[in-house]
Amino acid sequence: MLFGLGKDTIKVPKNILDQMIEHAKESYPNECCGILIGSTMKQRCVLYVHRAENTNKERAKDRYVIHPSEIFLMDKEARSQGAEIVGFYHSHPDHPDKPSATDRELGQAGYSYIILSVNKGTNVSVRSWTFHEEDAPFKEEKIKLT
Repeated sequence: MLFGLGKDTIKVPKNILDQMIEHAKESYPNECCGILIGSTMKQRCVLYVHRAENTNKERAKDRYVIHPSEIFLMDKEARSQGAEIVGFYHSHPDHPDKPSATDRELGQAGYSYIILSVNKGTNVSVRSWTFHEEDAPFKEEKIKLT
Protein backbone atom coordinates (compact mmCIF):
# COMPACT_ATOMS: atom_id res chain seq x y z
CA MET A 1 0.00 0.00 0.00
CA LEU A 2 1.13 3.51 -0.73
CA PHE A 3 0.25 6.38 1.53
CA GLY A 4 0.05 10.12 0.96
CA LEU A 5 -2.28 12.71 -0.51
CA GLY A 6 -2.46 14.01 -4.04
CA LYS A 7 -4.58 13.98 -7.15
CA ASP A 8 -4.49 10.22 -7.51
CA THR A 9 -5.24 9.30 -3.91
CA ILE A 10 -8.19 7.46 -2.44
CA LYS A 11 -8.99 7.74 1.27
CA VAL A 12 -10.19 4.48 2.81
CA PRO A 13 -11.10 3.97 6.49
CA LYS A 14 -9.08 1.10 7.95
CA ASN A 15 -12.21 -0.79 9.06
CA ILE A 16 -13.51 -0.70 5.47
CA LEU A 17 -10.20 -1.95 4.11
CA ASP A 18 -10.40 -4.73 6.70
CA GLN A 19 -13.89 -5.63 5.40
CA MET A 20 -12.55 -5.92 1.83
CA ILE A 21 -9.63 -8.08 3.01
CA GLU A 22 -11.99 -10.38 4.92
CA HIS A 23 -14.25 -10.66 1.84
CA ALA A 24 -11.24 -11.60 -0.31
CA LYS A 25 -10.13 -14.28 2.16
CA GLU A 26 -13.65 -15.72 2.51
CA SER A 27 -14.08 -15.93 -1.29
CA TYR A 28 -10.71 -17.60 -1.92
CA PRO A 29 -9.98 -19.42 -4.24
CA ASN A 30 -12.58 -17.45 -6.21
CA GLU A 31 -12.55 -13.75 -6.94
CA CYS A 32 -14.67 -11.54 -4.73
CA CYS A 33 -16.02 -8.22 -5.91
CA GLY A 34 -17.72 -5.18 -4.51
CA ILE A 35 -18.71 -1.58 -5.02
CA LEU A 36 -16.99 1.41 -3.39
CA ILE A 37 -19.47 4.05 -2.22
CA GLY A 38 -18.16 7.47 -1.32
CA SER A 39 -17.54 11.00 -2.46
CA THR A 40 -15.36 12.87 -4.91
CA MET A 41 -16.32 16.36 -3.69
CA LYS A 42 -12.99 17.52 -2.19
CA GLN A 43 -11.04 14.34 -2.79
CA ARG A 44 -11.93 10.74 -3.54
CA CYS A 45 -12.92 8.87 -0.39
CA VAL A 46 -14.74 5.66 0.46
CA LEU A 47 -17.58 5.87 2.98
CA TYR A 48 -18.66 2.22 2.79
CA VAL A 49 -18.51 -0.83 0.54
CA HIS A 50 -21.16 -3.15 -0.82
CA ARG A 51 -20.23 -6.81 -1.19
CA ALA A 52 -21.44 -7.78 -4.64
CA GLU A 53 -22.16 -11.23 -5.99
CA ASN A 54 -19.67 -12.50 -8.56
CA THR A 55 -22.12 -13.67 -11.21
CA ASN A 56 -19.37 -15.19 -13.38
CA LYS A 57 -19.81 -18.81 -12.28
CA GLU A 58 -17.79 -20.38 -15.14
CA ARG A 59 -14.58 -18.44 -14.42
CA ALA A 60 -15.03 -17.33 -10.81
CA LYS A 61 -11.39 -18.14 -10.05
CA ASP A 62 -10.05 -15.48 -12.45
CA ARG A 63 -12.92 -13.22 -13.57
CA TYR A 64 -15.63 -11.28 -11.83
CA VAL A 65 -18.87 -9.81 -13.10
CA ILE A 66 -21.24 -7.62 -11.11
CA HIS A 67 -24.77 -7.73 -12.50
CA PRO A 68 -25.78 -4.31 -13.90
CA SER A 69 -28.97 -4.30 -11.82
CA GLU A 70 -26.90 -4.58 -8.62
CA ILE A 71 -24.77 -1.61 -9.72
CA PHE A 72 -27.92 0.35 -10.59
CA LEU A 73 -29.48 -0.33 -7.18
CA MET A 74 -26.30 0.66 -5.33
CA ASP A 75 -26.01 3.84 -7.41
CA LYS A 76 -29.60 4.71 -6.51
CA GLU A 77 -28.96 3.99 -2.80
CA ALA A 78 -25.74 6.01 -2.79
CA ARG A 79 -27.36 9.02 -4.46
CA SER A 80 -30.23 8.95 -1.96
CA GLN A 81 -27.57 9.41 0.75
CA GLY A 82 -25.71 12.17 -1.07
CA ALA A 83 -22.92 9.80 -2.10
CA GLU A 84 -21.86 8.10 -5.33
CA ILE A 85 -20.10 5.05 -6.69
CA VAL A 86 -16.41 5.94 -6.68
CA GLY A 87 -15.13 2.58 -7.85
CA PHE A 88 -15.00 -1.16 -7.43
CA TYR A 89 -12.87 -3.74 -5.68
CA HIS A 90 -12.04 -7.33 -6.48
CA SER A 91 -9.53 -9.98 -5.53
CA HIS A 92 -6.85 -11.78 -7.50
CA PRO A 93 -6.44 -15.24 -5.94
CA ASP A 94 -2.76 -16.26 -6.11
CA HIS A 95 -2.01 -13.45 -8.58
CA PRO A 96 -0.48 -9.96 -8.14
CA ASP A 97 -2.49 -6.92 -7.08
CA LYS A 98 -2.06 -5.39 -10.53
CA PRO A 99 -4.80 -4.99 -13.14
CA SER A 100 -5.04 -7.70 -15.77
CA ALA A 101 -5.62 -6.98 -19.46
CA THR A 102 -9.28 -7.91 -18.87
CA ASP A 103 -9.48 -5.48 -15.93
CA ARG A 104 -8.29 -2.67 -18.22
CA GLU A 105 -10.50 -3.70 -21.12
CA LEU A 106 -13.64 -3.67 -18.94
CA GLY A 107 -12.66 -0.72 -16.73
CA GLN A 108 -14.20 2.71 -17.05
CA ALA A 109 -12.40 6.04 -16.78
CA GLY A 110 -12.70 7.98 -13.55
CA TYR A 111 -13.31 5.08 -11.17
CA SER A 112 -10.94 3.62 -8.59
CA TYR A 113 -10.22 -0.11 -8.83
CA ILE A 114 -8.90 -1.63 -5.62
CA ILE A 115 -7.30 -5.03 -6.20
CA LEU A 116 -6.58 -7.41 -3.35
CA SER A 117 -4.02 -10.15 -4.03
CA VAL A 118 -4.79 -13.20 -1.88
CA ASN A 119 -1.90 -15.65 -1.66
CA LYS A 120 -2.92 -19.16 -0.54
CA GLY A 121 -6.05 -17.75 1.10
CA THR A 122 -4.22 -15.84 3.83
CA ASN A 123 -1.61 -13.25 2.82
CA VAL A 124 -3.26 -10.20 1.27
CA SER A 125 -1.71 -7.19 -0.43
CA VAL A 126 -3.77 -4.25 -1.68
CA ARG A 127 -3.27 -1.60 -4.35
CA SER A 128 -5.59 0.84 -6.10
CA TRP A 129 -5.61 1.78 -9.77
CA THR A 130 -7.33 4.38 -11.93
CA PHE A 131 -7.25 5.99 -15.36
CA HIS A 132 -8.80 9.24 -16.53
CA GLU A 133 -9.01 8.88 -20.32
CA GLU A 134 -10.50 5.93 -22.20
CA ASP A 135 -7.27 5.10 -24.07
CA ALA A 136 -4.96 5.62 -21.08
CA PRO A 137 -3.34 2.76 -19.15
CA PHE A 138 -4.04 2.15 -15.48
CA LYS A 139 -2.02 4.31 -13.10
CA GLU A 140 -1.46 3.36 -9.48
CA GLU A 141 -3.47 5.42 -7.03
CA LYS A 142 -2.22 5.97 -3.48
CA ILE A 143 -4.34 4.57 -0.65
CA LYS A 144 -4.58 6.87 2.36
CA LEU A 145 -5.84 4.96 5.39
CA THR A 146 -8.07 7.02 7.69
